[in-house]
Amino acid sequence: MGPEKPERPERRGTARRGGGFTLLWVSSALGEFAYSTSLIVFPLIVLALTGSPAQAGIIGFADAAALLLSGLPAGAVADRYDRRSVMLWCQAALVAVFGVLALLLWADAASLPALVLLALVNGAATALAMAAGEAMIPSLVTEERLSDAVAMNGARTYAGQLAGTSVGGFLLSVRSALPFVVGCLAHLVGLVLLLFLKRQPPAARAPGDQPVFGGRGLVEGVRWIASHPFLRVGLVCATATNFFFGTIYFIVIASAQTSGMATGLIGVMAALLGVGGLLGALAAPLLQRALPGARPIRVVLWAFVVLTVGIATLPGGWTPGVLLGAIAFAAPTANAYFTTWQLKLTPDSHRGRVVSVAAIASGGGGAIAPLAGGIVLDAAGRFAGLLGCAAVMAVVALLTSLSPALRHAPEPRGEEPEPPGSGPADPTSSAAVPARGPSSPVT
Repeated sequence: MGPEKPERPERRGTARRGGGFTLLWVSSALGEFAYSTSLIVFPLIVLALTGSPAQAGIIGFADAAALLLSGLPAGAVADRYDRRSVMLWCQAALVAVFGVLALLLWADAASLPALVLLALVNGAATALAMAAGEAMIPSLVTEERLSDAVAMNGARTYAGQLAGTSVGGFLLSVRSALPFVVGCLAHLVGLVLLLFLKRQPPAARAPGDQPVFGGRGLVEGVRWIASHPFLRVGLVCATATNFFFGTIYFIVIASAQTSGMATGLIGVMAALLGVGGLLGALAAPLLQRALPGARPIRVVLWAFVVLTVGIATLPGGWTPGVLLGAIAFAAPTANAYFTTWQLKLTPDSHRGRVVSVAAIASGGGGAIAPLAGGIVLDAAGRFAGLLGCAAVMAVVALLTSLSPALRHAPEPRGEEPEPPGSGPADPTSSAAVPARGPSSPVT
């Protein structure tokens, strides 16, 4: 045998990048698990303490409001400071929040004001960590692996939600403090993992850039999306899809409950949704290769329409859950496509703010969906309400299929001038190209 060949430098760099993404992925998965645990446990604890469903709703609203309202500042922070340090501080804050909650509940000293305050910190710190983590991805993987990394992030979200909600309910039945003890440990392990990640200094800004924390700097992500047809149309599509999926889900669950369906079967329907999303996220890389270009968007939207009609018309107690799971299975492919192009073509100096704007818009659509679902169910009933949603989504799918902005995947063009007020792309990032960019998640 001859002497062993030295490893090529680019392969060593690729390995280091892959290892960095793995550290980020596991740390974020633990945070997703802990956050999902808190979402199901917080309202139940307040309900047990006060006996008031209205006050239990306040705690959930406080967490969600903090998550949404912190979006723009979170993106600005992710673009201004070292993103690894931002995540470390967020994890440290969340370790403290979950630790204090565990101590208060263990000592039977919890009060509604204290729980609301801690829920606000939980939501704000989670928003900061999410913005910094997603904006960091292109610096941790090669451009060829970016789509797979985005798909794995989708699988992480579904897995964390499934595990967090189920484990949280079980631990709460043992002792009220246990979910927060486990959540504290999860965030602590996530913090330790991030210590092994290399620093992520912010991208250099051009002299004409707006200050990140000024009024115009905070809304730079909005202006960036508005100036790019692909981003703009894609974000409208994502928001509409989230809104109508949430509306349909509420109509299905609420009508099942009012019709006397067993709560166990309703729970199975909800579980099928999560399982479908997880499997779809794992299959997204393969499906994207089978559906080149912008086809994932059109296929997912038309599948949404057909499956919604099936939910409205097909018989069987299991049918709605299976079809909801099928919609959830299809969605991550479109999500991975949009998010990949968003990260690939948005300059590193703007990524945090663009990610945050996309999350606020698409998440806001899902947040108001239950209210819309209740109004539609009361006014039109299950059958007409579902068919109405399918009809509107058919219009969205048709307009999307005809849209020049979404007909083909955008091509990077390095010579294209940047929109006014934008800084240069980070030349050290493998995926940062100063060109027109894409849009937000469609899940």
